[in-house]
Amino acid sequence: MRHAPLAFISLVVLALVPASSIAQDWSQPWADPQDRPPRVDISVSAGFLMPTRWTDLVLLGSISPAPGILEQVFTRGMSVQPDKEYAAAATYWIARYGFRAQAGYSRSSLTIGGAPLPGESPSASASNTTSVGIETWLYDIRGAIGFLDYAPSRTVWPYGFVGIGGITYNLKRTISPPLTFIESGTNRSAPRPDTIVVVDGGRQFLVSIGELKTDSVFAFNVGLGTDFRVPLGAGGLGVRLEIADHIAPSPLVINLRELSTAGPFAPVDDVRFRVVHHLSATAGLVVQIGR
Repeated sequence: MRHAPLAFISLVVLALVPASSIAQDWSQPWADPQDRPPRVDISVSAGFLMPTRWTDLVLLGSISPAPGILEQVFTRGMSVQPDKEYAAAATYWIARYGFRAQAGYSRSSLTIGGAPLPGESPSASASNTTSVGIETWLYDIRGAIGFLDYAPSRTVWPYGFVGIGGITYNLKRTISPPLTFIESGTNRSAPRPDTIVVVDGGRQFLVSIGELKTDSVFAFNVGLGTDFRVPLGAGGLGVRLEIADHIAPSPLVINLRELSTAGPFAPVDDVRFRVVHHLSATAGLVVQIGR
């Protein structure tokens, strides 16, 4: 009878322990994937970067400051041509969760569309275009999560990631503001190419765009990837395939200020153009250190 309480306690403990814990093979050093030591992988890759347009051919305004004069202000269409991209990354993994730092580079050309001729529709595409060389640097930190529990013997490792970072554009030469001023009717002196006064309902606005040379913008990125790996000793070697999108505002900004009688300028929010997507597809080699 003295052993009855001990037997009862043992039965209660066995009843409370989850079945998965009883079935766990604790003879393995890291039977629980969460208890595995961290690992690091380093990758280099190459592929294509396909940005969307910075701007379209847009009519900013049409005004008639004097009888017989029609003035129109346009922005020209601007886009970076798709080209090759090179990237390098390092990822720190704990089980199926990872933290990555990555940098990429692409060299392409920025194409600037011409302005419509007088008498043409504002939406008509112009045949005259200008191109200038441009370097695009993409850099970010991101969190990653594997879609499957990690195991050293696993040969296919799919994952997804999201992150934040930046994009820096470096043009080979400074380009003038992509504003076009079209006037029909009575001739008048040409306005400054970087500032234009627009009249709207009796209010005057100063429209200006700074010169473009080197500019950086904040970016958000999201993507999917898969590693095809072969375990080798204390690590592994494999091939990495990824698709991603770096989403950023257009680097082109229109500075809009109202000319006010109360002071030199009344502040008005700057106008940015469309959001730019930087779609990429890359393939490369990945080296894993640790199991």
